[in-house]
Amino acid sequence: MVQTLTMERKEETSGISAFKRVQSRYKRQANAPDRLDDVDELVDFSRRLLDDRVENVTLPDYNSINNYHGPLHSLNGFPGFLVAPQALSESLQTELSFAAVSTYCEPPHATNIDSVPPKQSEDNNRDESMWSLWKQENCFDDESHLSDANRSKRKYRSFRKLSWATMGYHYDWTQRCYHEGAKSPMPTILQQLSQLFATTALWLEGSKSTSYTASACIVNYYSQKSLMGGHTDELELALDKPIVSISTGRPAIFLLGGKTKDETPIVPILVRPGDVMVMGGDSRLRYHGMARLLPNTLPKMETDRIPTANQQISAASLGLTYTKDLSKVDEQALQAFLSQHRININVRQVYPDE
Repeated sequence: MVQTLTMERKEETSGISAFKRVQSRYKRQANAPDRLDDVDELVDFSRRLLDDRVENVTLPDYNSINNYHGPLHSLNGFPGFLVAPQALSESLQTELSFAAVSTYCEPPHATNIDSVPPKQSEDNNRDESMWSLWKQENCFDDESHLSDANRSKRKYRSFRKLSWATMGYHYDWTQRCYHEGAKSPMPTILQQLSQLFATTALWLEGSKSTSYTASACIVNYYSQKSLMGGHTDELELALDKPIVSISTGRPAIFLLGGKTKDETPIVPILVRPGDVMVMGGDSRLRYHGMARLLPNTLPKMETDRIPTANQQISAASLGLTYTKDLSKVDEQALQAFLSQHRININVRQVYPDE
């Protein structure tokens, strides 16, 4: 069974939430190496572990309904939470990953870096893309034009500092609201992809309306030492619409809890690159977070748990065309980046349909 935390003694949890205690159990300790010793405790939707917690979702023949057709799973006790393991083709994962490192984190989109001005000790490199800098720093590009002093000087904008980027509506943390004056374009590929899974979830809920407008997106960039504390996404006004979460890069341990940080069980879930998770219905406002990244040497997936090549989502299946092919340098640099990082793209609808 999944190991969860129970409130056995008040003194054991004084000042520490149940969610944080579980996260502490699974997180990577400072300076500790990568580990897989607890991987069999995780709910893995791509393997036959802990089947008493996992249910296969039976999807009828949709005919003209444009919904997802691949394997879809739910989690007992968490209505509205859905997982489509390996739903994205490798080519689509590459497309989204490259867009995340080269476009989604650049103007006119907003990032956590932009909210804090550069320090006097930093090189104000606003005119240089973070992707170009990362290639230079990791010897995937010609560094001959950089002086030793400039190469060693800390940059204002870099992946070392990047935690998140937002597209569509940008949330104003000062005024605690979304507004028309703060937004950037939503990529078409994310609108189409999120709509596919959101309408599927709304249909399964029996919602009166299966319409979905992808109007805001946050992209989280996780390094080996990153984690995401327990939180809920309650800032939107369309809480009846699900959040669609897309993962590429390193696998990770995702934690799904209750309506408060002390509600149990808190379930550890293995998220692999190419997985799509949907948090809707009763699970829309549940606490969730990320405990740690995992090595790429995970146990193999089982073929009947993952979609066939025809079921996997590609740009072509969304009616879109891919951007131009990556250069050999960009392709090699992207693979190196994804071997060290996880990219998590979260799409939501901000305002109600009306």
